[in-house]
Amino acid sequence: MTEPLVSNHTEITQELFREGAKAQLNQKYNRMAAKVALALLAALAVLAVVMVLLSGGVLSLAFEGVIFALVLGWIRIALPRTECKRAYRAFESRCGGFTGREVSFYEDHLLVEPEMGESVSVAYEDITDVQETQHTLTLTYEGGTVLLDKEGFSQGSAAEARALLSAQ
Repeated sequence: MTEPLVSNHTEITQELFREGAKAQLNQKYNRMAAKVALALLAALAVLAVVMVLLSGGVLSLAFEGVIFALVLGWIRIALPRTECKRAYRAFESRCGGFTGREVSFYEDHLLVEPEMGESVSVAYEDITDVQETQHTLTLTYEGGTVLLDKEGFSQGSAAEARALLSAQ
């Protein structure tokens, strides 16, 4: 095999995992929050009409508004955090506690070599999404996700890795 053009070693800590997963979870929970918000707004509107017709108190309507805000807050804040913790524990369990990996970028593919387990080769054309945060670069493909620590490049840089990905 030829020499890699870019190399990265990442030790996936819970903080790094959370940062990399946050963008993906935010997309998922934004859609869920929008659907729930519409359903709750419709229910709140029906409740308001019923309360006006029955001469109900405005205090009950205000209480329903607070419940509405709490449910949306739970979906947008608490649920992603809980999901991220659960996902990291599952990831650690799958890896047997070995959370380090070497990722080598070649001309047309990358090779993920975990400390324990089988190596995975991913063609650049199979990568469906690239997300970047302050400390991570997250590559998504049909079979999974590759999380890279931007500080972990031993050869090349995050910019060079992005250039290889976008060249395909």
